[in-house]
Amino acid sequence: MKVLKITDIKKAEVMEQNVPSLTQGHAIVKILYSGICGSDTHFYLGMHPSLKPPTGFIQGHEAVGIIEQISPNQQGLSVGDKVAINPLVGCGECINCITGFPNICRVNRRVMGFRLDGTLAQYISIDINQLVKLDSKIDMKIAATFEPLAVGYHAVNLLKPIPLKDHPIIITGGGTIGVVTGLVLKHLHHLKPIIIENNQSRVALLNQLGFSVKSSISEVEILDSKTRPIIFECSGVRKVLDEIIEAPRKPEYLVIIAQYARGNSINLHELQSSEIAVISSHMYTPCDLQNTAKLLSLSEVQADLSKIIYENIFPLDEADKAFKQAISGDLNGKLKVLIKC
Repeated sequence: MKVLKITDIKKAEVMEQNVPSLTQGHAIVKILYSGICGSDTHFYLGMHPSLKPPTGFIQGHEAVGIIEQISPNQQGLSVGDKVAINPLVGCGECINCITGFPNICRVNRRVMGFRLDGTLAQYISIDINQLVKLDSKIDMKIAATFEPLAVGYHAVNLLKPIPLKDHPIIITGGGTIGVVTGLVLKHLHHLKPIIIENNQSRVALLNQLGFSVKSSISEVEILDSKTRPIIFECSGVRKVLDEIIEAPRKPEYLVIIAQYARGNSINLHELQSSEIAVISSHMYTPCDLQNTAKLLSLSEVQADLSKIIYENIFPLDEADKAFKQAISGDLNGKLKVLIKC
């Protein structure tokens, strides 16, 4: 079978490898589509904060496929089921893992494609517990947005005790994570967040999805609101984070979803004196994934997600070209590049 590995900076190579055999507790999944994430492109460019190529692992972590073989299981999974891959693997033994939060495992947290073999392969062998069953009728190209959608779901769900409808809601960054966070707010909570984005090709897409768009925090007119805003930081740009903290109308809650490199500092005095509650969000939990699958089964959610997918689906043999296309940003106003495995 064919697999993709990043063998050097700016070099993705397709290689031949044996099809994995079925082992106890595992399934063999035929991967249909795998998306390219920002963390993948950073790794490809040699800009990942903690890893540099080559690692020797198969790349990719945003994937969906069909079960070809499976061990006896109690999860209700069978040959032929459409599934999404949960690429996050915790140690399974620490207090965070055993209480359902492997996303904050501090013992041995790994993500497929970086510290484990990933999903840019024609077939993978995977622990049954890492599979999420999808609606049998779903278009699998749209289903390939499952993993980033789960990131947005988790971030919004962290605010579950807070009456979101009572606050102005702002999302900084109109990339994939900003958009899926907005879609969770739109479809689950019937809210219309303001998205901060100045890339004009993205602005057109955001308007098409029904979002209000501003080019900067300073343009948002919320000074007369009775409640302070909730801001989801999805840009990953330090300047934007500073603007949020220094804005005249500071957020009551700041949810940081974007991944920042180690060594970044934040103005604790300003946070405390302005009573800004910072909530950090990292990936998702197994419970979040099940709820994301339910959200993804809604036709109106699928219709919106279909609009963010770049129309040129690359075959696995052209994965290097796919990475270069994703990095170029020349996606006709779309956000997500897919590879057909």
